[in-house]
Amino acid sequence: MADLVLNRHTSLSSEETITRAIQFFATAKWKPTTQTSRAATFEGRPPLPWFMLLLTLIGFMACFVPGMIMYMMVIKKVRQFQNLVVTTTPAANGTDVVVMYPKSARNLADRFLNALPN
Repeated sequence: MADLVLNRHTSLSSEETITRAIQFFATAKWKPTTQTSRAATFEGRPPLPWFMLLLTLIGFMACFVPGMIMYMMVIKKVRQFQNLVVTTTPAANGTDVVVMYPKSARNLADRFLNALPN
């Protein structure tokens, strides 16, 4: 699964931006794993699709084998940990912020970048 990228320029310093990122993503159930003065990595799980969960339950009710196939192919693959990385680069009059995120965290990454001052 390829990561998506968002960029933004902010007037904050690199350290302040990373501090805000840690506070923001930690409250959104993303666990901070590594942190430096210019980068932070977060680990999280995407939400479980309800439709796939329903199909898995139906598979288990119909017979054990279809339920196990659904579990192994869909649910187990979706529930793997994914990384979200916030990187900052000093620039003129502030900092350039780059957020690399999985597809399931697009709204969260947008909200974080919109919360930063210009």
